[in-house]
Amino acid sequence: MSLLKTLMGAAFLTAATIASPSIASDVTEIVTVNGVASYPEGYQGTPVRAADEDPFLSPTNSALILIDYQPPILAGVRNIDHDELINNTTGLIKTAVIYDIPIIFSHVAVGLNGYAPMIEELSKLAPNAVFIDRTNVNAWEEPEFVKAVEATGRKKLIMGGLWTDVCLAYPAIEAEKAGYDVYVPEDTVGSFTQASHENGMRRMIAAGVEPITWNVVPAELQRDHARTDNLKEVTRVFMEHLFKVDPDSSW
Repeated sequence: MSLLKTLMGAAFLTAATIASPSIASDVTEIVTVNGVASYPEGYQGTPVRAADEDPFLSPTNSALILIDYQPPILAGVRNIDHDELINNTTGLIKTAVIYDIPIIFSHVAVGLNGYAPMIEELSKLAPNAVFIDRTNVNAWEEPEFVKAVEATGRKKLIMGGLWTDVCLAYPAIEAEKAGYDVYVPEDTVGSFTQASHENGMRRMIAAGVEPITWNVVPAELQRDHARTDNLKEVTRVFMEHLFKVDPDSSW
């Protein structure tokens, strides 16, 4: 056996030993040789970071909140194609369901004035979501809404809403002031004009909100290609809603 093969074998055995449940360690050392790494059987990637120590979105520290995705409010959106917005929001909701993160949907004036509720195409994707019907334009001024956010126990909020500069900006800014980390997938939101959308984004960013795009969420929640529990499902989301190809075709 060559020296190289001996070293590779030793590295693999060491990694497998470290990964063994009988060893008090959660770190598996992987070594790349000639551009290719070898992994112990059943390898599930790097250790999952603690929810309170992870600076990124994870299945244990995040919640999804969508506000006022209602037909008459969507009708006022002019800065992004409606089909594109619905596609992106669909991918976002499907991702939240796959990783079982808390979901809050909120619409306005349904009980008060009979306004059309949240778009059914979106709401049916998460039948277990918490629903809050409001009268306030600013959801954060609605006690039931704030209690629902607090009940998630999560500090990182993925927030979308229509319109960007009104029904989204107000609660996003309030949540930041209340100590939450707010992330806005900018390609799932919109307003009357590009100027109104951009003004809303600038206002939120100034308050500490982080702008992202929706595809960041599945990438960040999955994090490691070796974690197989949700890999097939999230790959389908990427293919169908980001690459827009047949999700049953090969990657």
